[in-house]
Amino acid sequence: MLCIFLACLHSMGQQSVFPNPIKVEPLPSVQGTTLEFRLYEQPRPLKVWCLRVDLNDPDLAHTVSKPAPKGAKVKVAGNPPKEIPAETLSQTTLDFARTEKLDIAINASPFYPVVKFPGQPLDINGLHLRDHQQVSPPLNGYACWTLSPDHRLRFFQGRPPYVALNRALIGTGGFGMVIVDGRVVDRQGKEDPLHPRTALGLEQNAAGEDKAMVWLVIDGRQPKVSEGVGLVELGNLGQQLGLKQLLNLDGGGSSTLVVVDPSSKEESKEPAKTGPHVKNTPVGLGNIPGTLRPNGNNWGLWRITTQSGITSQQLKQFSQSLTVGQLLRLTGPLNNALRHLQLQDPDSRSAFLALLALPGGPLGEKNSQDKSENPGGISSWPPIATTQPALAAELGYSPREMTALLAEPDGKILLARWWWQSSSATQSLQQNKLPALLNLSTELADQFRLNQKKAREILSQKPASRG
Repeated sequence: MLCIFLACLHSMGQQSVFPNPIKVEPLPSVQGTTLEFRLYEQPRPLKVWCLRVDLNDPDLAHTVSKPAPKGAKVKVAGNPPKEIPAETLSQTTLDFARTEKLDIAINASPFYPVVKFPGQPLDINGLHLRDHQQVSPPLNGYACWTLSPDHRLRFFQGRPPYVALNRALIGTGGFGMVIVDGRVVDRQGKEDPLHPRTALGLEQNAAGEDKAMVWLVIDGRQPKVSEGVGLVELGNLGQQLGLKQLLNLDGGGSSTLVVVDPSSKEESKEPAKTGPHVKNTPVGLGNIPGTLRPNGNNWGLWRITTQSGITSQQLKQFSQSLTVGQLLRLTGPLNNALRHLQLQDPDSRSAFLALLALPGGPLGEKNSQDKSENPGGISSWPPIATTQPALAAELGYSPREMTALLAEPDGKILLARWWWQSSSATQSLQQNKLPALLNLSTELADQFRLNQKKAREILSQKPASRG
């Protein structure tokens, strides 16, 4: 009778409690994140890494893998085989972290085919979204997650609604949800094999507000060391960690965690000791421990500092009317734009800020939405008139989608980035001709130079010494 009763509870969504770890060790991690290693003896030997990322920290910038160059093709099996446009190029998570200069990187969505070498054209299974550009569309058979510029993390089983995709900054696909609204998804008798796993979850506070995105990387296929988990067990582990949502991403040989140890970074200037390194033990090639698989898509973040970009504190100094919510929406996209454009010195960064601070820009005065003065509700901010059509074509956006995107500050930052790159603005800046390139009136040109001077003073200030 007891067995029948327990089976009934399981069918109603009640899940087994995951065993407690025999060891929980906090590990060094960048500010705004926490990283811990968890060692288990039951249900079998397991090594688990748990990364929590504060969703309310404006100085954490997120990204995912770049799209493949135009013209790249990937071969798809069939009779006969055919070629389709590639969506990304294969890259190990470690190389992704190095090339993007990230503090943390983790593999993400499933892909095809599995390859042994980097640089190979790949097809992404499900969503792949970077800087509002949909590299790969969502699929009904796959779940996905999206992160908006205000750091709202959302999960979807199947295709997200139009509004969610339009507002998302980045996102990737995954195989399926294992926790939905705090309850473990029942496998209903399906096979549940043990594998290495990568998963992304959401942690909320007592008031039900989003608190942290939580990444789990679990080693597997290593007998008596770390043997992996099934999907129901993955959900039970997520429940143990207090997660309300949990998505199973690409696992197996793809599961990789790369980190920069900030304590080592301060103590040593040797690249081998201060740069990104693999924290777990992947089985990327032939199930051999310690080998890395070139993956199709990776997620990563970096901590914005006064040395690496423009912090939210500096942004607040420049535009004191910015709210906490606006800083959350602006700081990451702004700094990703600076990285994309390779604007590293105070002069170029201050010029970019001055551009954003012109009337109608994300840091400037709002334009009237009266259609009699502003037809179609489109801002008169200089980059919009010349650049909007080209950006829409690149992103594959309709006029309606572009209007919605440019109504948001991060959308205008993306447009400014596109304009800067397409207009050779760096060369004009060096020749002191940027106001002329923007076709500014005398009054706006003077305002631009004043904003540029103010920004340069702020960005040139040395950070306060510790202690």
